[in-house]
Amino acid sequence: MSSVSSNYLLGNKLGIREKFFGQDWAPPKFEQDALTPEQLANVNRSSQGEKLEREEFVEAAYVFDHRRWSRVKDLFWVSGFLAVKGKLAELLKDFDLGGGELVEFPIFEMDKTTQLSGPFYFLNFGSQKDCFVPRESQRVSFLARNKKTGQELWSGPIEPKDGEIAVSASARVGADLWVDPKLSSAIFMSGLLHDAIEGAKLKIDFRFARARIVPD
Repeated sequence: MSSVSSNYLLGNKLGIREKFFGQDWAPPKFEQDALTPEQLANVNRSSQGEKLEREEFVEAAYVFDHRRWSRVKDLFWVSGFLAVKGKLAELLKDFDLGGGELVEFPIFEMDKTTQLSGPFYFLNFGSQKDCFVPRESQRVSFLARNKKTGQELWSGPIEPKDGEIAVSASARVGADLWVDPKLSSAIFMSGLLHDAIEGAKLKIDFRFARARIVPD
């Protein structure tokens, strides 16, 4: 598993701003504007592994500080959505994303017309597995229960250690990359995908920890 979603540095002063569908471009400043309730709901849905429509993501972005943008690695945030580029994007294309996909989006120069070479993609998870086992896990806390669906939500440590998070054996089946909606700020992946990411030497702190598999 990876708690990279808790790594605020992936979205800190990247030198880019965004445009949502049907809205004006955000101003060229580092301070982010508050998301609308609908935009925030889409960000939360994405983080829980739900597949979004293209129009529910950011439409495009532009660079207003090239010095900052030149330091951005292959995984970064755009208004709450995880985005990928470069070697990481190409690597992910070789793995089973289940119901998920990479959604391409443009990034422009300051003139908002000249497009950067890219390509750039949003990580549209779209793959969920009900595999997190809270009673067998350590340093986890119950947060809430959805009154309509009964779905529980738990939080784990920001940087879990190997074996602290338990998953059922069913995690071995299906997609190489997924989210369990019961555990916030956690991304799960197969050992093969983990090894490929580590072998690529991307210089990104994914905050990896090995999950402990328990019987179903």
